[in-house]
Amino acid sequence: MKPQMTDFHRLLARQKFNDINEMQAFLDTLTGKSIYNLPQIDLTVEEQAQDLVFEAYELTPAKARLNIDKAFKLDPNCIEAYEYLASREKKAEKALVIFEKGIAIGRKKFGGKFLEQNKGIFWGIHETRPFLRCLYNKADILLIMGKITESVVVMEEILELNTGDNQGVRFQLLSVLIMLDDPEKFKKYDKMFADDKHSASILYSRALFAFKTEGNNAHARKILNNAFNKNPFVVQKMLDKDFKLKDVNGYTLGSPEEADIYLSYALHSWYKTEGAFDWLFETILKKLKKFTK
Repeated sequence: MKPQMTDFHRLLARQKFNDINEMQAFLDTLTGKSIYNLPQIDLTVEEQAQDLVFEAYELTPAKARLNIDKAFKLDPNCIEAYEYLASREKKAEKALVIFEKGIAIGRKKFGGKFLEQNKGIFWGIHETRPFLRCLYNKADILLIMGKITESVVVMEEILELNTGDNQGVRFQLLSVLIMLDDPEKFKKYDKMFADDKHSASILYSRALFAFKTEGNNAHARKILNNAFNKNPFVVQKMLDKDFKLKDVNGYTLGSPEEADIYLSYALHSWYKTEGAFDWLFETILKKLKKFTK
């Protein structure tokens, strides 16, 4: 399915604005129109290839493959097509190879002067998103394969390209850096997102980091109690002997689904930190006893 804003971004890219006033005047002409009722534009071969890929996600495997073949004929450098093929691979090693092909194209396409001018804001540029998604999936696969240091390198690259971190790379990165015993990098990236004070992934990682670097002190306990207040389901699931990781497509802050996502990549960091589980349970137990008095 085509991302909703694709045609809107394509339309904007065709305009040659001299200043912000011209852009605003053009946007005013679109007022009242839905994204499904935008002015028609002639698609480039690259855009036609992209649309074939978007359509492929809604087709049967056989028909989807025909679409992908057509897309490659139109545009051999269609990153979206590589992204599609990799997402359909069952073996991580094969998927990684395909994602790498998309990434290689992205490095050429968005390197040089483009990179100099847009480094840090890649997600805000619609055409770079497939490249960023391929990088994200590469980092994820490397983690699954146990190539943690290599995964960190990719996650750091993503944050350099998109400092706003629309993909949520920081959540896994902070957890992994605790496991790798890299406090300086942890502090660096935690500082980048100091305003993030509601995410369970951030808060529990901060708590674990504080315990690992400072021990069982008042500061570490305060951070853990704050994390528990924001999402108690993390501790609840960690206490559950029958807890099993689930595939979660989305979540809201403070929800069981948020806890599932956090634990899917952070449990190992807790297990690897000596005394962390006992400290977690003892601290929260004292908090609950105090609350029920």
